[in-house]
This record gives sequence, C-alpha cells and structure tokens, in this order.
Amino acid sequence: MADVKSNMLPKVIVIGVLAAAVVVGLKACSNNKTTEKTQQPHNVLANMSPEELRALGVEGDTPEDTLRTLVGTLRTTRTQQAELQSNIDKVLKENEALRKRNTNVSGQVNEAVAGFQKQAQQRQQQLQQEQQTLMGKIQTLTDQLAGNKDKAKSDSDIPLGLGLDGMGAGEGSAAPGQDGLMWVGPKDMKEPDPRNPNGAKDGPQFPTSFLSDNAITRQKAKYEQQVKGHTNEKGEEEGAEPVFTLPENSTLVGSRAMTALLGRVPINGTVTDPYPFKLMIGKDNLTANGIELPDVEGAIVSGTASGDWTLSCVRGQVNSITFVFADGTVRTLPHPDTNMKANSNNNSGNSGKDVSTTAGIGWISDDNGIPCIGGERKSNASTYLPTIAALSAASAAGEGISQGQYTTQNNVNGISATMTGNAGQAVLGKALSGGMKETADWVRERYGMMFDAVYVPPGQKLAVHITRQLAIDFETKGRKVRYDFSLPGEDSSTGGLD
Repeated sequence: MADVKSNMLPKVIVIGVLAAAVVVGLKACSNNKTTEKTQQPHNVLANMSPEELRALGVEGDTPEDTLRTLVGTLRTTRTQQAELQSNIDKVLKENEALRKRNTNVSGQVNEAVAGFQKQAQQRQQQLQQEQQTLMGKIQTLTDQLAGNKDKAKSDSDIPLGLGLDGMGAGEGSAAPGQDGLMWVGPKDMKEPDPRNPNGAKDGPQFPTSFLSDNAITRQKAKYEQQVKGHTNEKGEEEGAEPVFTLPENSTLVGSRAMTALLGRVPINGTVTDPYPFKLMIGKDNLTANGIELPDVEGAIVSGTASGDWTLSCVRGQVNSITFVFADGTVRTLPHPDTNMKANSNNNSGNSGKDVSTTAGIGWISDDNGIPCIGGERKSNASTYLPTIAALSAASAAGEGISQGQYTTQNNVNGISATMTGNAGQAVLGKALSGGMKETADWVRERYGMMFDAVYVPPGQKLAVHITRQLAIDFETKGRKVRYDFSLPGEDSSTGGLD
C-alpha cells in the first residue's frame, strides 16, 4: 500500500498563524500593563493638593519632570545621608578615644593615690618605731633615776625611826662625796638657767652677797650721795629702778640745736680746743625698736664738734645725755663720776684732742641722715696771711735798702762788707727792717693760733644716734630740778611777799 504523502505547507502556515496570534496577545497584555503603570503615578499626583505639590517642588511639572526631580532629590538625600554616616562614625571614634583616655587617667590617679597611701603607711610605721624607741629610752632613764634615788636613800646618814624616812640625799641636802665629806647645798641657792649659755660657766647664784650689804657700806653710800652727788657703792643703786633702755644704734629724732655748731678743722688729725654744743630733745622721741619714752619730759645732749673744710660741714660727738622725768627727777648718762673723769681728761688734753664719731656715746646728723651738717666756712687766713706777707715784704725791703749801701768783698780773710753808699739810707733801711720784723713777730704771737672752722647757726633740726647701750633708771632718792621747798614761817597760802 502506497504511503500517503501530506503537504507540509499547510502545517507551516498553521504554525505561523498560531505563533503570530500568541505574539499579538502577549503584546496586547504588555501594553495594558504599561498603560496602567503610566497612569498610576499620574493618578497619584492628581490626588495630591497644590500645597503638597508646591512643597515637593513639582507643581506644574510633567510626569517626566517630576520623576527627574524625585531622582535628583533622592541622590542628594543619599549623599547627605552618607556624609552624616561618616560624621557619626568619626564622632564614635573620638568618643572611643576619649573613653580610653579617661580610663588611662583614672588608672594613673588610682596608682598615685595608692603610692601616697603606701608612703603614708611606711611613714606611720617609721614614726611608731621611733616612738617605741624613745619610750624605751625614757623607761630606761626612769629606771636608772629610780635606782639612783634608792641608792641615795640607802646611803643617807639619817637614822631610821626619826620620822625622816625618805629624806635622803637630794637637792639641797647632804650628799656624800668620794672623799667621804658631806656637802650641804644652801637653801637660797639659785640654779643656773639652762636657757642661758653662760649660766653653766657662772655657776649657781645667791640672792645676796656676803659682806656687801652692811651698816658701814650703807653709811658710806649715803655720805657720798649727799656730798658728791654720786656713789660707787651698791647701796646707791638700791633706790634706782630700771625704767627704759636705749639700745645700741638707737636714734632720738626731733632734736633742736640750742647752741651753734662751730667745728674747728683738724690740723694733722688733731682738733685744738674743740667747741662744745648742746641739743634739746623733746618729748616725742623714738628708739630703734619703736619704744616711746612717755615719762621723760625732755633731754639735754652735750658734746663737741669738729669741722670738715673740704665738705664744708660739722661733725658732732655726743658725750652725755641728761634726761628729765615728769616729776622733775634728772638722770645723766653715762654715770656722773665717769663724766667727771672724762671732763678732767678733756680739760687737761684740750690742746690735742682727737674728735671722731667713734668716741663718746653717739653722734649727730641732720634730718636727712647726713652725719655731717652743712655750714659756712670761717677762717682768719684772709687777714693773717696778707698781714704777714706785707710785714715780711716791708722787712725785706728795708733790709735790701740797708744792704744796698754796702759793698761786699771776698778776700783772704773772708767776706767783708764796706759802706760805700749813703749812711742815712743804710740806717733808714735797717730801722725799717727791724721795725717790720718786730711787728711780724708780734702778729705771729697774736695770730699764731691760726684756725679754720665751719659754722652752723643754732636752731637746726638734728637727730642723735646712740652708739652705746644706755640704761635709764629712775632714782627714787635722786636729785630733782625742783623740790617742794618753803622758808620757815612762810605762809604757803599767801603765795609770796606782801
């Protein structure tokens, strides 16, 4: 049976038609979906109000413009978000570093505190050990002292049963020595002050000295006080009470010069017959340590002056100060007997006295602290030198006139002078020369004490500088400026003569 052959063309056409139908159907479906997708955003924008569109910046834009705007905004937002994330990461890293640093600081503080605590504990332990050592030494010394006391009690020569038990050898009582002798300390003995460095050298002191206070000494002191006005006996000092002390390097300000300061210029380092001066010190005076002298009404200062020709000033040396208390009692420093000795020495040696600020009890200065008070130069050289020069010239001229009338020859017998001129002129020249020579000698005798001096007028404001410590004592029985004295039979109520 023969094979029936079918035509392939219809099959191909049918397959092509079916394929075309499938393609058309698929495309139609895809177009519907695209239209829906396109219309959906448009519908979303249509549902938004104008204010919302204005806020988004898409008011009046087409869908394509709106899409581009949204894409740009999204990119900007993502960029800002990336920057914010970077900043956040940076801040987190910094916070982590700060946290680590704080942890390290806390550790260092803890270590320092632990070290200080350890040092304090070690110091406390060391102090406790030293305290224990000192307590041990104190206990040892206490035991030794107790043993010595018991030994002294056992060595006491006081018999038992007299009620004097326990009063063995001790301070102020009998103590046996190495030689077997018993020394009894006086009850009025004063032990040396341990704070005084010279106390151990001076040894113990006693309130009274033997044979220094007796009737004869007191009578002698009273006699000298009445006759001489001073005494060297200790009985005289019993009536003197210490009041003030002018320490060394004190300064008494507010002084006024009562007399002029006339200082002679030293010749070969010696002042010939120096002139004295006096100062008056008022009540308001201060010492170097600021202590006032309220009970002292005033003081009189005396001294001697010397001049300085180069600086044209006067230096003053203070020799004595007399203080006057409020009740009229006077006190002269240094002691009057010392002053009298000094005055006698000065009077005997006035021809050559060395006056300087290192001698005496002080020196003076002006208010500015200058130790040399400026003044005016005084000298007799202006009259002495011209007079001597004129007299010497006249004497030489007369001698020349006289010698001009003679002729001098030198021969075998020596030098001989022969008058060859006018004899009258020779006599006149000789007389003139002799008269001028005698006059010059007279002037030298009268003005031979040539001097240079510096003069400072009185009333200058000065300051007194003390170079020696002065003890101002108040003598209850000392001399006063004025006493309450009245003549016998005088009526004090009348107040004087009728």
